[in-house]
Amino acid sequence: MNNKKLIISVVTFCILIILGFLRWDSLESSVDLRYKYDRWAGQKWVEFYPPLAASSNSMEFPLIYRDEINQNDIDKYLGKQALSGELVNKWIERTKLTDGYIGLLLLNILVVIYSCFKIFILRYKK
Repeated sequence: MNNKKLIISVVTFCILIILGFLRWDSLESSVDLRYKYDRWAGQKWVEFYPPLAASSNSMEFPLIYRDEINQNDIDKYLGKQALSGELVNKWIERTKLTDGYIGLLLLNILVVIYSCFKIFILRYKK
């Protein structure tokens, strides 16, 4: 029974790792903008690297009702989407998906560790 639980947990762990790697799809990029698609949420996101920035930190936000954005329109776009609440809703959705994934992954890791522990304990008891 413990062997079956361990095998199922390892297979599930591998599937979760593969799903994690397949979440993001890189799309076209420019010097300051990098577009990517979140397959889980069905949402396009953009990473903006401000020119002449003192650090390599980027600003990341979802693209709502559009496929691309111009650097000059970013402040106006973010202000409009923030006031409507849609920007926050997309962030919350992304966070929930990420937190759920991490929770499943951690739970799966705990089951693998517990199953291995039980198998080794039973072998050494005999």
